Amino acid sequence: MAATVLMMVRDLMLRSRIEGVADALGVPAVAAATLDIARVRAAESAPAVIFVDLSDSHFPLAESLREMRAAAPAARLIGFASHVDLKAFKAAREAGFDLVLSRSEFTARLPELLKA
Repeated sequence: MAATVLMMVRDLMLRSRIEGVADALGVPAVAAATLDIARVRAAESAPAVIFVDLSDSHFPLAESLREMRAAAPAARLIGFASHVDLKAFKAAREAGFDLVLSRSEFTARLPELLKA
């Protein structure tokens, strides 16, 4: 069985797209609409990768990173934001996210990110 992905994504269209690609690849995906739920889901599913929507205020960058590193220390944290949100990109890289992408690059590379 493939490793689980945790989606800290509240945008239903994007979440649906991630779930569709994950299903096609046989990758189990779980979603969280809040940081509290993400913490629980990370502890339950031991995800290999965690996708974080850096533009969503429900997932404060520093707190999300700290909580997910504690709940799933082996998980790869991948953040994404609008290509114009340079502040989020810089902050996520400095905070220690494993990979930070623009939203369009994230969706284009989704199959590769789910397989890795």
